[in-house]
Amino acid sequence: NKVTSSSSVAASATSAVASSSAASSSSPSSKPSSGKGKRGIAYNDAGLTSCFSGSDHISWAYNWGNKPDGLTGLEYIPMLWGLGDKLLGWEQNAKDAIANGASAILAFNEPDHVTQSLLTPALAAAGYKKYVQEPFGGSDVRLGSPAVTNGGGSMGLTWLGKFLEACSDCQVDFAVIHWYDYASRVDNFKSHIQQAHEKTGLPIWITEFGAFGSDEEIKAFLEEVLPWLDSQDYVERYAYFMAKDGFLTKGTELSTYGHTFATYS
Repeated sequence: NKVTSSSSVAASATSAVASSSAASSSSPSSKPSSGKGKRGIAYNDAGLTSCFSGSDHISWAYNWGNKPDGLTGLEYIPMLWGLGDKLLGWEQNAKDAIANGASAILAFNEPDHVTQSLLTPALAAAGYKKYVQEPFGGSDVRLGSPAVTNGGGSMGLTWLGKFLEACSDCQVDFAVIHWYDYASRVDNFKSHIQQAHEKTGLPIWITEFGAFGSDEEIKAFLEEVLPWLDSQDYVERYAYFMAKDGFLTKGTELSTYGHTFATYS
């Protein structure tokens, strides 16, 4: 099933960066990357990913699901979006993705948000152990934490810290975060990512981020943050939200800031 992710929660993500206590994990050695190839494409329509063909910055893609649904030319990363009916076919589909070159697995989409997978840290830890670590831990495949919002209070980094405490004996190879806010808040974007790394002690994947503003404001935001993301060794991968008409694409072509995401160094 195609799952539309947190475009619906973007408006709530202007809340302050959450504060959380530091948490530890039993992850193996991390494999931070640098420079080109960190960028990925979040998609529901695999056909739109062809708009980015030829970009040497973009190397991977995901669709909030566990089947590539027609994706070609990019490394497909499967996600276990949530529990319940999202478990149907999960393990075999993830194994198929790994056999086709997937080097990592993503777990649980915004479990800290009421409209997304909505799990307590304890329930997420139990599900992670059973459905992610048990079948895939200890292999060459790297395992990512649940992807959290940049909401405040009990959300965001606070939720992630509690998950890592509940899953202190888990293999968690990288932390996954999202960020939505105004295009003018570049410093907040950078500080949130730095805080996520410092509080978890893990490499970071930003599997969704989005800036609010005009196309020109978003373009300027990307021109400032993309070189910074590529220069941070602890930032392994990132994907702007998303390959969709009105976002990174305009019809079947790149939008103004979609072209920036695909090409800017």
